Amino acid sequence: MNLRLAFLIFANSATPLCLADAAEMLKPDESFAETAQKTGSYTQRTTLVSLVGEVDPRSHADILDPHREFEFNVYVPENYNPSSPAGLLVYVSPIDSGEIPNMWKEVFDRRNLIWVSVNGSGNTVPRERRFAEAKLSAAFILQNYGIDPQRIYISGMSGGGQISSIVASLYPGLFRGGVFLCGVNPWSEGDADPWVENPPENFETIKENRYVFMSGTEDFKLAAIVRVYRIYKRAGVDSSKLIVIDGMGHELPDAKNYDRALGFLDIGMAVSEEPVHIEAQ
Repeated sequence: MNLRLAFLIFANSATPLCLADAAEMLKPDESFAETAQKTGSYTQRTTLVSLVGEVDPRSHADILDPHREFEFNVYVPENYNPSSPAGLLVYVSPIDSGEIPNMWKEVFDRRNLIWVSVNGSGNTVPRERRFAEAKLSAAFILQNYGIDPQRIYISGMSGGGQISSIVASLYPGLFRGGVFLCGVNPWSEGDADPWVENPPENFETIKENRYVFMSGTEDFKLAAIVRVYRIYKRAGVDSSKLIVIDGMGHELPDAKNYDRALGFLDIGMAVSEEPVHIEAQ
């Protein structure tokens, strides 16, 4: 593991990752060459020191114990081919399990998309640790697989949706899109219109990315999700989409609707001379 990757993963919010940084991270670590072809569902236990080396973990001991084991939960399409870089979705779970729902596997297969989450990183875990584990999830996959830097996304459900939306805002150069399911946070809770009055670092990069806000007509968080979606739109994050599913409560969407959300993120793969502006439904 090179020190540059360690530095990039643990860069603070004052120095968010840019696309060039993400591209640098795509250089696989030779020590993982034998495992780089592993596909299907699997878990991998590691420590912070094993992943990023001895230097940077010491400065983050207040967030993560450098020697404590944590466990990645991974799903890689069986047809993964290093010559055709995959997309990557980091998932922040509200519960202890980070396993991909079986109903979504076909979507990830068809979209050539790798899933990674951390087990034991649910809503009872301090949010700073969850921020770090989301970034480490990306680092782990980037070390092991060929990844398209334009298709690195983050997603989460409920409290995981809130965490994933914050991480997406902190690191917009790494995470090029997000799907926030039944939970999302604005940049700052203190302002009436936080992204207009107090825009975050690298806000211009945020405006280049794509975000989906998904809820259901029976979701008790619907009003809050619509409110944050409108904050994004008023602030000029035009490539934001609101999807409200009829009859859905505070729960995961089915494969068809999650595929709709991922499809919106993947629109950004196309090279166009003009900005893409898609109105919310």
